[in-house]
Amino acid sequence: MATHYMSSILAEDKEICLVDEGNSYNAITPPIVQSSLFSFKCFEDYRNYHLHKHHQYVYTRGNNPTTNVLEDKLARLEQGEACRVFSSGMAAISAAIIGHLKTGDHIIFFNTIYAPTMIYAGFLERFGITHSYLRTNNLDELSSAIKTNTRMIYVESPGSLDIQVVDLRKLVKIAHEHDLLSVIDNTFATPLYQKPLSLGVDIVVHSCTKYIGGHADVMAGAVITSRKLMHDIDIYAFKLHGAVLSPHDSFLLIRGLRTTPSRLEALQLPTAKVVEFLLALPKVVKVNHPLAYSEEEKALYWSQANGYTGLISFELDISDYAGLARFIDSLTTFHLGFSWGGYENLVMAPYVADDYEKIQAKGLKPNLVRISLGLLAAQTIIADLEQALAKI
Repeated sequence: MATHYMSSILAEDKEICLVDEGNSYNAITPPIVQSSLFSFKCFEDYRNYHLHKHHQYVYTRGNNPTTNVLEDKLARLEQGEACRVFSSGMAAISAAIIGHLKTGDHIIFFNTIYAPTMIYAGFLERFGITHSYLRTNNLDELSSAIKTNTRMIYVESPGSLDIQVVDLRKLVKIAHEHDLLSVIDNTFATPLYQKPLSLGVDIVVHSCTKYIGGHADVMAGAVITSRKLMHDIDIYAFKLHGAVLSPHDSFLLIRGLRTTPSRLEALQLPTAKVVEFLLALPKVVKVNHPLAYSEEEKALYWSQANGYTGLISFELDISDYAGLARFIDSLTTFHLGFSWGGYENLVMAPYVADDYEKIQAKGLKPNLVRISLGLLAAQTIIADLEQALAKI
């Protein structure tokens, strides 16, 4: 008999999202400290800065009171010691990687990885940092791919395209056995539904543009880890690269966090109904989502996560792009575009940059569609999907 799993958000996590520490103005909402620099009261303060420069308010490219409120919240949600936020998810991802690698090092990307991350990996080749990309969740293949100069394993779980789950405890064990750093993009599950640091992962990255922001009006990223591992990221890949988050965008994310638990809870029933609807359709070959996993995959997923989100992908029973175009262009409640995790419905097809047959020859799925459910009612979403599927 199939096991029924229920999403749940910890009460203490809701408190972190909703409750703000007191400030000098007794403002309910943390003030936006829209200042590029901070002055010193006296020469002694100025001198102390040079002794403790990475922990003081001097220049917003380093520390800012509004931004620090956000970083504290995200660190506590991920059960980490330190957080830095960036002006995009890619800025956070690149900082986590380049902050700990050097010329001659090798990194393994495991499971399906966000495409711009792999473009960045290719860019790093010119600086002598090489990589292997294993588009699989088979951990035996991971062990076989480790080289003498491998320094890091980078994973998404679940992956944001085919939503495959990875056994994070086993991945961490492999990393530790070979003295490798482990990094995870935890954007799919959010820190409310999965806490990889508690499973032994070293570094967590997020695109805060997605569920944490939630309103399609701010771009941001975050890195959460230990104080020790944050040290080099903070000095070199954060301050010197300069891709810091503005105080106003930090304010927008603090606002977004207040409703993240409510938005995720509101997605539970519509997502379950849409997955159930898709699973019953002959025109849908496969559905990718934690609710569509095998019983073994479900047991693994729920052993390391405590909820699911509204990102779903599925394969259509089509043989060319014409059918794909008819389906997508017939949707009326979905916007065709990248990203996900906002209040709006989104749809995209990830593998359309080449001929249909060439995409298939690469082992990819040109018939794959990804949808991100917004906050519309389940019956509205299902009715739209149903009428669009009738066109193929």
